[in-house]
Amino acid sequence: MQKITFSREMGFTRGEFDRILPAALNNREFDYSASGIKTAVSGGTMQLVISEQKYRKIASISLPYLDIEFIFEGLTDAQVEETMRFFDLRYQRGGG
Repeated sequence: MQKITFSREMGFTRGEFDRILPAALNNREFDYSASGIKTAVSGGTMQLVISEQKYRKIASISLPYLDIEFIFEGLTDAQVEETMRFFDLRYQRGGG
C-alpha cells in the first residue's frame, strides 16, 4: 500500500467546510494541527492540508474556495475510492 496524494478546489468557506467535516469523516475522531486534519481510516490514515480562504472573482461576484490536498497512507486504491465517495457525498450541494 502506497501513499496516495491528490489536490482539488472546493467551493466552500472555511466555516462551511469545518461544519460539514465531521459528517464527511463518518464521525471518526480527527486531529487539527498546523499541518491540517488527520484521521484514521481502514487501518491507514487520511490527512487534509487546507489552504487559506481564497476567492475567485468573476465580474462583481466573489466566490469562495479552498485548495485541499488529500494524503492517504496505508490504504488501497479501492479504500481511497470508497472513502472519497462517502466524503464527496457529504459535501455535495443540491441545485436545480
